[in-house]
Amino acid sequence: MKKTILIVEDIQSIRLAISDMLIADYTVLSAGSYDEAVVILHNNSIDLLITDIKMEGKTGLDLIRYIREHFPNILYALITAYNINDFIHFAKEFNVYNIIPKYSSLDLDYISIMVKKLLYSDIFGVEKYFPKLKIQKDEMDSGFEVPRNNQLIYKQIKSDNERVHLCERVGKFLVEKGAPQIIHQVIEELTSNAMIRAPRDSQGNSKYQYELPSQDLIISLQEIHLSENDYFTLGYGYFQNTFIITTKDNFGALRKEEILYRLDRHLEANPLTGLPDGIKDSHGRGLFICREVSDQIIFNIQKNVQTEVISILEVKENKSFKSLSIFEIE
Repeated sequence: MKKTILIVEDIQSIRLAISDMLIADYTVLSAGSYDEAVVILHNNSIDLLITDIKMEGKTGLDLIRYIREHFPNILYALITAYNINDFIHFAKEFNVYNIIPKYSSLDLDYISIMVKKLLYSDIFGVEKYFPKLKIQKDEMDSGFEVPRNNQLIYKQIKSDNERVHLCERVGKFLVEKGAPQIIHQVIEELTSNAMIRAPRDSQGNSKYQYELPSQDLIISLQEIHLSENDYFTLGYGYFQNTFIITTKDNFGALRKEEILYRLDRHLEANPLTGLPDGIKDSHGRGLFICREVSDQIIFNIQKNVQTEVISILEVKENKSFKSLSIFEIE
């Protein structure tokens, strides 16, 4: 039996475009307002609701509050033409982990991918976003290789020295191909997280950093050599005019709530100081910066099993509004 999706969007052309894209694989219902959506919710079994945020009358945020109270088993996501950063605090408070901006036809593809990942929990793989991308896995060798156009190369990393060397070579190569200089920082942040913050022992304690939860402080060890079970992979390459960086670890220790908490602390201004509380944090800022400079950053997490982070940077398009794409399964 097909899954049923409810699309709530007050602009008919957008509502039809999303519906037409999904109708072959799902039962798609649509509404142009909050009130229409509530009627449909009470008369149909809905698996996933996708709603615009700003509509005449009650908003998509009101609709999220309503289904959380009356239909707690329905999955939900948001779309908007406005700055998604303005809604991160709401996302944190109401467990919204996917918000997609409406600014190009490409984002219809992201909506389609998001729907499948949410409904079927098949969340891993950069190839979902680039079906024609050629994947080369040479995880036993950490040495740099030059990727061809439309190719992603995976390398296994076993120590901090290997990580630093490979990150430098990858960043230099991608910048020479036209990537922005900031890609060096993206690579550094994602690989540091995979190497230092992901590995945990059987009691859930960090292996390569000291944690002081009372002070929200993290201090990493120096000259790290990973145990075999702690090795992680770095993927890098480019597809046409798009640069791709991805990391995979074998722990799944990152939590979707933590991602939103850190993003919110760097976006929400403290009314007493006028500044975000996150500027004083010892960690979390790198994650925030990665999202700000990436055109897309996608978090795929299977709890206590694996975390995959995908950063996508496009050369010719400077997208001012960043999506929120966090997927977590058991």
